Amino acid sequence: MTNAILRLTGAALLLCGFAAAALAQPAPPKADAGTGAQSACIVENDGYKRSGQQPMFAIELSNKCEQRIKCRVFVYITSAKGPSQGRGTIVLAPISHGAAAKGSYVMKTKMIGGSSQSARECQAF
Repeated sequence: MTNAILRLTGAALLLCGFAAAALAQPAPPKADAGTGAQSACIVENDGYKRSGQQPMFAIELSNKCEQRIKCRVFVYITSAKGPSQGRGTIVLAPISHGAAAKGSYVMKTKMIGGSSQSARECQAF
């Protein structure tokens, strides 16, 4: 009887250890020193959309790190109606601040579609 209790107790402790490991959250990545794309911290989605009848191009950034990050974004679009160019700054709060860890830059374009090029320079501060 004692061996059975010891085996059950050992199995229960083993399962608790696996459950605790499964619930442990991995630490968020850290921002690189200096200015760069910060690819470990930044998730980027960009594309065309409309605001009423006005065609737009939007860059949406999300911060996955615990540091505050400032990104300068640059966009150049060529289309059948001619080029469009824009630049702006997006400041992202740490991931623990929820919605404030997301930001976007939106610019007017001449039409939906064409060839878009974008770049970013981000720095933790």
